[in-house]
Amino acid sequence: MAKSKKGSTDHKWAYPPLSYNFEVTVDTYTGVDCLFSEVSGIEMDLDTATELKEGGNNNYTHKLPGRVTYSDLVLKRGMVPKSSALYEWCKKTITGNYIKPIEPKNVMVKLLDNEGNALVSWNFKNAYPKKLAVSDLNAKATGDSSIMIETITLTYSEFERKY
Repeated sequence: MAKSKKGSTDHKWAYPPLSYNFEVTVDTYTGVDCLFSEVSGIEMDLDTATELKEGGNNNYTHKLPGRVTYSDLVLKRGMVPKSSALYEWCKKTITGNYIKPIEPKNVMVKLLDNEGNALVSWNFKNAYPKKLAVSDLNAKATGDSSIMIETITLTYSEFERKY
């Protein structure tokens, strides 16, 4: 690995990187709680819905930048035992009826190289669950479709990408 001028370590990686080798960390949850088979929703969008019509020029309107919006983070994994601390946090948040305050967590998703080193990481701030679902039960399922999948959908304030 080469050192950059600022002293950080630069990873030499194949272009484009492969998406199947990743790691998810949800605050202090460990072990089977953080073994996910799929992550989606790493997305941000700049709202440009506000238009300004310029006087005397009817050919176009100016689109002004607005707020940044973030997609929900969707984590998928094989169903885990009832004793899952991550599942309990999700259940408590979703069914809590606001009796107690929601406890947001930080979520880190890392894209790894073949040696397990992080190529890119995304830090999702103030994440909390908004949906918990399991795959359909199907007596005719075969192959990968026969695995019971649990889907956790998180909303968050913002994310930061680091190298």
